[in-house]
Amino acid sequence: MEIATLTTFLTPFLPYLLKLGQGAAETATETAANKFGDAAWKKAQSVWAILSPKVETKASAQEAATDVANDPEDADAQAALRNQLKKLLANNEALASKLATIFQSDNNIPTTQITQNVNGNQNQTIGQISGGQVFGNVTGSVIISGSGNAVTSTTVSSTPANPASPAASSPPVKTILVLAANPKNTNPLRLGEEVREIQAGLERSQYRDRFRIEQRWAVRPRDIQRALLDTRPQVVHFSGHGMGVESSSDDPNDARKAIAISAETGAVQSKTTQPEGLLFEDITGQSKLVSTSAIANLFSLFSDDVECVVLNACYSVTQADAIAQHIPYVVGMKKAIGDRAAIKFSLGFYDGLLANRPVAFAYQLGCNALELESIPEHLTPVLKQK
Repeated sequence: MEIATLTTFLTPFLPYLLKLGQGAAETATETAANKFGDAAWKKAQSVWAILSPKVETKASAQEAATDVANDPEDADAQAALRNQLKKLLANNEALASKLATIFQSDNNIPTTQITQNVNGNQNQTIGQISGGQVFGNVTGSVIISGSGNAVTSTTVSSTPANPASPAASSPPVKTILVLAANPKNTNPLRLGEEVREIQAGLERSQYRDRFRIEQRWAVRPRDIQRALLDTRPQVVHFSGHGMGVESSSDDPNDARKAIAISAETGAVQSKTTQPEGLLFEDITGQSKLVSTSAIANLFSLFSDDVECVVLNACYSVTQADAIAQHIPYVVGMKKAIGDRAAIKFSLGFYDGLLANRPVAFAYQLGCNALELESIPEHLTPVLKQK
């Protein structure tokens, strides 16, 4: 079941569908049937009868439906509803199947045929419509001739189209998968603040409909595999600790490096001879180092989907080098990086990426964010390219 199709279909009907449960069923039915046609209204009622019990069990879904009902032309409200419907159908094959059956039925709405040609300096759309109703977005002015013809539109825009180009389809939505780990035996990091900044960057971006963020917390090695399989991300961001050998005395006090604990004495060890790499959690919540070969081989299996990996942890450049053999862009840290610096780099990087800029530009913007804050770690992040 295509979520975008379902949302587009439901949007104009929701003001009337929600009134069915508010004591105005007869009036809502009569008004909607007159406006959209009896067949379309019955189809909308059938869809809502299946969906509404699920929507009513989730407050966020109820709120999204209400917002669209209050203002069907609000693009942000439609996006929120689309997201909620996607979550409701994600793990409910039976529900998705029932909805698909309704949409595939030949008896619900008469066939609608549209033929369009765009030409001339005024970008006129000339077409024929026979039978049924037309729902969707309308760009420019609309001229209807003949009796009994009607067009229901959700948006009217004066943005000119390019007459030399065919109608462009919506770009695919890119998924950013955020993996976070702060094992019990490591110093606490402000990972929640970092993820909140990334989410805030998405919400204020004018391209927010082109991206979505998936989060996984306290990740164990097997969780990474499952998250990659479930979300099929284009960008993978790791936020947490890295293990490595200290090479200088100018490491920041809030560095995202593991503090090694002696198994015999329990004392903190200032240095470690462990191989460099990222630290995830084991089944007890303690730190677990994942080898460079293992993580590189993992990303090689998902190279068809993943376009960029960000390892926002200390001493991660070695693994970034290995991953870059399979993934086009990988960011790693060549030494210890402070928690504050890591957060500021993420803020700048994702402000650039979510503005639909190239990865290389986003990387430079992230480094510059550290310079603007007078944080002397702008050379610590390193961009590796395949």
